[in-house]
Amino acid sequence: MLLKNNILNNQYYIVRNGDFATCGNTKILYSMFAILLAIEDYFVGNSSSCFIIMIGSTIIWTIIEFILFVFKIRLIKPMYINFFNTKIELHKYLALFLQGFQEGGLITTIGLYFGDRLNNFYYMLIFHIFIIFSIINIFKKVNLNKSSRRQVNSKGSLGLMSFFTIFNLTMLYLYPDHIYRQIKMFFAMTYFCSFWTFFTWYKGFRTVETLLYDNKKNFTKKLDNNLDSLIVLGYDIIFEIGIAYLTFYNLFIILF
Repeated sequence: MLLKNNILNNQYYIVRNGDFATCGNTKILYSMFAILLAIEDYFVGNSSSCFIIMIGSTIIWTIIEFILFVFKIRLIKPMYINFFNTKIELHKYLALFLQGFQEGGLITTIGLYFGDRLNNFYYMLIFHIFIIFSIINIFKKVNLNKSSRRQVNSKGSLGLMSFFTIFNLTMLYLYPDHIYRQIKMFFAMTYFCSFWTFFTWYKGFRTVETLLYDNKKNFTKKLDNNLDSLIVLGYDIIFEIGIAYLTFYNLFIILF
């Protein structure tokens, strides 16, 4: 009971540092990679699944990014592309779309595409080359200014995650033929995001803040430690990415 109260009463935050969503070139490259995967899946795999989940998740995540931007939950600076030594600022709505593409379409497409090909050495080689490319991009960043701070155990967040979990478990029960495919997609998404999260944490672009609650209804900031970071960021990968993103599969692959 004490542990439960601590988890619910303490406040755990994931803090993003750096110029969030400012490099349009990287976003375009990530988007092109997802589109190429969907094209290959369509013509070689004779499947439109990657296209469907990419488009659906991108639309939803673009809406989410727009809401976060409007309510200033994330401080998003102007996004630029560099073209032949010329720096061009993108329209804010195009920037939000590219960010939504990366946060939604890229992750779900990677998960479904490579999840379907876990036993193929050639595709796994491509997968790991892309992971290395992503890590190199992380190490190129230098700005550590705070860009967003989000509480992961707020009542709204926990309620939403509970809804997603119940919905996805219900879909697994109703459509057992999709269980194996969803497990593979879950693994591919969390595998990629584990590398991404670890190196963004290692470089200081993603940190964890813990506010401890006492009986006097006061909060005291806890000193940073690796255990808190492991638990909170692990929760983010497994639940807020792995399980939550399976909702896109159930919405657009099964129910579409």
